[in-house]
Amino acid sequence: MTMAAQSPYQQPMAPWPSLRAYGQQVQLPTLGIRLFFFEAGAPEKPALILIHGLGDEADTWRHVFNPLAEDHHVMAIDLPGFGRSDQPDRDYTPDFMQQAILDLMTVKGLEKAFLMGSSLGAILSQGTAIAHPEKVCGLILAGGALLQPQEMGDSGLRLMAVPLLGEWLYTRLRKDPQAAYDTLRPVYHDLDNLPEPDREFLFTRVNHRVWRDGQRRAYFSTLRKLTPWVKHTQAGLPERLSAISIPTLVIRGEYDGLYSAEAAEALIAAQPAITSITIPGAGHLPQQEAPAAFLSAVRPWLSQQSG
Repeated sequence: MTMAAQSPYQQPMAPWPSLRAYGQQVQLPTLGIRLFFFEAGAPEKPALILIHGLGDEADTWRHVFNPLAEDHHVMAIDLPGFGRSDQPDRDYTPDFMQQAILDLMTVKGLEKAFLMGSSLGAILSQGTAIAHPEKVCGLILAGGALLQPQEMGDSGLRLMAVPLLGEWLYTRLRKDPQAAYDTLRPVYHDLDNLPEPDREFLFTRVNHRVWRDGQRRAYFSTLRKLTPWVKHTQAGLPERLSAISIPTLVIRGEYDGLYSAEAAEALIAAQPAITSITIPGAGHLPQQEAPAAFLSAVRPWLSQQSG
């Protein structure tokens, strides 16, 4: 009897080469799971926690991680259920994800930290700041925010949110690695114009995601728990945001098709302590498509807030 051949994408996820030396794992005290993260920078520097978006991993910060670590104690996490963190069979609620951030701060002995989130990570960062303002000294929200004045506009995500249909669409990508790669196009302004090492990395990485049953389960649970939670939080949210004094930087790619300019403008109108920057020529992930411009926006702002 012969064993069925395994896909090469069932191997462990390899980090972006410049991040390999920084990989860590910790046991989270409240959640009881292992969290993977990259960590660099002097511990006495201000803490900065980087939180990726839905279906992504900590490597999304690959081009900005080391420069940010020159002035900050930086931790880029794989959220529970994603990447190299544990993937328990459970509901992946926003509260569960936010507790992971707080647990990491407890383990690392951090009283306060800057939170920088991409898309889902931005929603979780702002949600954490609202629930625990004493833990957050500043927010950087890239391509997302908790305030959502409009329904989700991405048709692909709406299809994925449909039970059974979403799982079928996701799993069938295992038969076509190129089709899996093409699912990334909506989050980039010009995927084909990325440097070749990035394109090769993303091709391998997205196919690793497709083949991981645990990450597939976490993806759908996160998506389906997030949508009603965000909708529920909208009532009275502008008023709550107006009372928040946490310094906040909002970053949006010029061609972001998932986080609209109208949504960013609504957030700016609601929260007084906000600086807003648009990154030219970038889509939903400006930290990947325009890292130099992203750093030019983030580093001076962090330096100003860090005193």
